[in-house]
Amino acid sequence: MTTDHRNAAGDPLASRLTAMKRGVEKMIPVPAEHRVSALGVSEAAHQLGCDEHLVELLVAAGLPAEETAQGLRFDYHDVMNLGLQSGTGRSVAELGERSCMRLAAGKPESWTAARNWRVRLTASVEGAPGTVVAPLPPAPKVLGGELLDWQPDIDGPGTAEARLTTRGTVDSPRTDAVREIHDQLLDELATGVYQYGWIPASLRAQPRAALGHRMADCVVSAWLMHQRAQEAGLRARTRKGFLLGLIGVEHAWIEVYEEGRWLVLDPVLAYLGGRQRNTAPEFADFCRGSIHNRVLAWDRTAEESLADHVSANGERILVDCRPLPLAD
Repeated sequence: MTTDHRNAAGDPLASRLTAMKRGVEKMIPVPAEHRVSALGVSEAAHQLGCDEHLVELLVAAGLPAEETAQGLRFDYHDVMNLGLQSGTGRSVAELGERSCMRLAAGKPESWTAARNWRVRLTASVEGAPGTVVAPLPPAPKVLGGELLDWQPDIDGPGTAEARLTTRGTVDSPRTDAVREIHDQLLDELATGVYQYGWIPASLRAQPRAALGHRMADCVVSAWLMHQRAQEAGLRARTRKGFLLGLIGVEHAWIEVYEEGRWLVLDPVLAYLGGRQRNTAPEFADFCRGSIHNRVLAWDRTAEESLADHVSANGERILVDCRPLPLAD
């Protein structure tokens, strides 16, 4: 028996198809020169939280796909961005974002208390599993935390374990110039001037080009804010690290020097928090200058790798950060 996907009132499957078709219309596809069509129909369906027939209907609605001898193939980033734009609540991208942004819930005082962590780091080179690459030690001290222990090669080359403390602090801009750096980008993300989403590494390495396509992630956003801060005559730097929770999610932000201290600006985190129903109302203002205790920093810029490896051929260096139970 075939499934009827017509939009009948009260039909949840039809409603989901309608939402995902709207997502196809809203999403900004990965530019052809950066697209890697390697995801099969079943994998795309898994990422979107739907069945394979629905994926085929989405292709008819405009989801970019490539016909191959093995069947339809999709770009991973297109599929993830479709999940974010559809708003069904079933896609892997949405579920991951929801889990990550639990940090925006709760009371503000819970965002600054000292937290102890044990994290396992794994580094690798995409497409070159035999290449040995070592994760660099985190630097929680740059945001007021402390690295308590560092054990490289704990499970062999390319692995390490750290015990550390993170702390949050409350601050806010004291000048309009710094406030504008944060608020302008937050408004641009909220109004769709730039569409937040997943960006291929090759395009992320060209932030000006990504912005030309109206695409932004945390790294591209940090680059844009850094440019604007410099144009405004402000000292600024980008920073990279992880948001810690059930998993570690790589993140980047900007720090601006104002009246004797470095101030963290993170409108991307404020924007993502605004997409979650359980976000505390104070969270958006908190992201304008304050530091969350679930942010683990490295002493690296947004463009730099978190591993000790120089890529001669442009390979993508992957670093995974996984929180572990504190007890052995």
